[in-house]
Amino acid sequence: MEAKGVIHLEIKATGLHRYFGSPSAMYDSYTSQELGIARQSLLNYWQKTEEPYENAICIIRKGELERKKKPIIKKGE
Repeated sequence: MEAKGVIHLEIKATGLHRYFGSPSAMYDSYTSQELGIARQSLLNYWQKTEEPYENAICIIRKGELERKKKPIIKKGE
């Protein structure tokens, strides 16, 4: 199986769960003020630990999305 990084955002006030392919993609949809943490601060946090980031506003988890490998089809077969 192939794995792709995924960012799981949970907004505490609403219970909303969103999934993003990168922190940058998440910050395209939400501001630092809406999340309660700046993008670079989140990246710095994850350099120190793999634990989820949590504050009064949200929980941000980093994980992997497992995908089935696609078979390689060669021309002429």
